[in-house]
Amino acid sequence: MAFDLKHIESFVSVAETLSFSTAAARANTVQSAISTHVMLLEQQLDRTLIKRGRGQPVTITADGAAFLVQARRLLALTDEMARRPETAAGMTPLRLGTTITFALSVIPKAISACADRTNTRRVTVRTARSHDLIDLLEQGEIDVALMFDQGAHAARQATMRTKLSWVAGDKYVHDDTKPLPLAFLEDARDLRRHAFAALDKGGAHAASLQSHPDPIGLRAVLAAGLAISVMPQVAIVAPLVDVGARLGLPDLEPKLVSIYAMGGVQDRYLDGLCHALEAQCDPAG
Repeated sequence: MAFDLKHIESFVSVAETLSFSTAAARANTVQSAISTHVMLLEQQLDRTLIKRGRGQPVTITADGAAFLVQARRLLALTDEMARRPETAAGMTPLRLGTTITFALSVIPKAISACADRTNTRRVTVRTARSHDLIDLLEQGEIDVALMFDQGAHAARQATMRTKLSWVAGDKYVHDDTKPLPLAFLEDARDLRRHAFAALDKGGAHAASLQSHPDPIGLRAVLAAGLAISVMPQVAIVAPLVDVGARLGLPDLEPKLVSIYAMGGVQDRYLDGLCHALEAQCDPAG
């Protein structure tokens, strides 16, 4: 059902002022025009919104009160679209999904680099675990995603080999009489496998393991200097630092990071953002 916004505006004005004459003055028009707008709207909805009668005060009906809520939302949305030319022109925000690790590191740099080149589109960022990002992409909740590679998928646009590093807080001090205090997210099986494979190959370091349910909580423990973990080198930001060389830890095998976009990369800004993400994740590429 398509509504005439003038009819909606007239109804809202009458409902708020309980006066046709005041509503007319607000709109800089005549009272009969306001009355006609409300009458046409009532006919379209097939219900009475405003109760009026000669010599009787204007009141809003129950149907009118219910519709008033929706009418105000509609007008607010119209105002928002008018304030945002890019939305009115069909340039909706580009919805980027990624993990918290990348959101706090490479994503701001990629968005900034892309904005420097085009500066024509807003971006929203949503964080989730890598396995959940694929679901969000398939459900149309996000447009593009940067995550650890999830295997072959029709939406996969690019894959980069990224170096992994041993990381801890910049105040971390290791006690050589104790095992390495490794910490990972509960579902970070691949990163745990990379870490223990490297340690087993090196053969010089014993390690203990602690699991964390939340990425922000894990980052807090690392920043406090209480544990060591593994993450992409490009994702290391202060106060976390690469401690591999200082502690004599073995090199880690690289890990794949991929960019996914359902339906392919079909607009200029998305293409630019994908290239910026690729450059951030593979600086040597």
